[in-house]
Amino acid sequence: MALFWVLAWLAVLAYVSLRVVHRRRYELAAKVPGPTLWLPGLGHIADSMYHYGLSGIDWFIGYYKRYGNVYRMWIGTHLFIVTSHPDDIEAIVTNPALIDKGNTYSLLQPWLGDGLLLLGGKKWHARRKMLTPTFHFRILEQFVEVFNDKGEILQSKLAELAGKGPVDVRPYISKHALDVICETAMGTAMNAQLQEDSEYVHAVKLACKGVDDRHVFPWLAYDAIFRMTQSGKDFFNALDIIHGTTRKVIASRKLELQNELKQGGGAATDEGEADIGTKTRKMFIDQLLTMHLQGADLSEKDIFDEVNTFMFEGHDTTMTSVCFTLFLLAKHPEVQDRVAEELSLVLGDETRYTSAQLGELKYLEAVIKESLRLYPSVPVFFRECREEFPLPSGYTVPAGATIFVNGYVAHHDEKNFKDPFKFDPDRFLPGSEAKRHHFAYIPFSAGYRNCIGQRFAMLSMKATLARVLRSFRVAPASADASLVLDLQVVLTAKDGVHLVVERRQ
Repeated sequence: MALFWVLAWLAVLAYVSLRVVHRRRYELAAKVPGPTLWLPGLGHIADSMYHYGLSGIDWFIGYYKRYGNVYRMWIGTHLFIVTSHPDDIEAIVTNPALIDKGNTYSLLQPWLGDGLLLLGGKKWHARRKMLTPTFHFRILEQFVEVFNDKGEILQSKLAELAGKGPVDVRPYISKHALDVICETAMGTAMNAQLQEDSEYVHAVKLACKGVDDRHVFPWLAYDAIFRMTQSGKDFFNALDIIHGTTRKVIASRKLELQNELKQGGGAATDEGEADIGTKTRKMFIDQLLTMHLQGADLSEKDIFDEVNTFMFEGHDTTMTSVCFTLFLLAKHPEVQDRVAEELSLVLGDETRYTSAQLGELKYLEAVIKESLRLYPSVPVFFRECREEFPLPSGYTVPAGATIFVNGYVAHHDEKNFKDPFKFDPDRFLPGSEAKRHHFAYIPFSAGYRNCIGQRFAMLSMKATLARVLRSFRVAPASADASLVLDLQVVLTAKDGVHLVVERRQ
């Protein structure tokens, strides 16, 4: 009986809030199609679970089939306007008033602090402008040596799996991705692929799990509750290790750079390449510290947050994309053969690749883009709407609502892509882009807040896949192999990616 009165009181409060305090928001929201099964304190979560279970991907497709490209959802007492309409997406991502991501990403704050991913407003504008040169193509070229070094280790690890039947390749690709991101971000070799008991590697796994848990189980969003769980304790202990490592690296590299700058008198050039003495590889942290030492408005705390952000964003996203691409190639051997032919033609007998060679791999790039269309690592993103915003699709987003941009549905909408669930890399061969709406394909977001590291990501994925597919052929674990998708912080395969690895003759 007590529970009944609590729920009844919550219902009254929600009604008063929506109908009286936020009357305009409610009226505008009511004009947008959406589910009706609403419960106090939960909003439309009950409708989602009743119709589609716990799978976020099933929610996306189910609601799209019921309501089309635009619909509303109340999650708790917060209003989300969901859109996958390309015209809406273009209007949203190109509007400078809609760059704030709001509280939706706040669960990442303990790990990333005030890094570029979480910043908004004028601070975001200033930081983005400052960081853009650190992803200049001349700087990215230096990373190819890291891709080669770490790729050779991955190649040796996969060689041990050849001929041994189906195996989950995700742990191997994950450690490789972590090796790459650690060295390119911090200039530090973590040797994730070689050290099975690495404290840092284990900490990254636990931290990622903690973030995922907080997104899967809504009650863990409350710090007080999260800290009482084992997942929460593991998460904050892991952050102590990760943050401690970052601080040590910053202190060490700062001292080295101070000495190099004194000896070499280096300065940043107008092409985004920092001359820091005789050091041949200028990693992400070096670029930031050089700006800091030369008087830029970038504190050590800012550098700390940006390095952690780059580590977080650059690990899981590239790892999952490579795994999804390998799975698709295993299921489509004719496409895999075309990739192998291109690799042979472009790379010849070379065992270490250059950035120029990787740039010539146009078909492999099309394969990766098609994989990102079917399985976008970041399938959705959010924008806070502080003032009423009219959408080209005909609806008005109320002030105080959150815009939910559903890239996954846009990528699988037959109005944007013919036979949208078919794996067809030819869609992305040079010249094909003109045949579709520019904002129907957004694997790296778009507009003002597009992914600053997308060129790095593409170069890294091409280098990894080229290394694997030059030496090995992958096949599905069974004739009817499929993936169970799981939407956590990134889109991932719930049960792993099981493949048969064979040496290429």
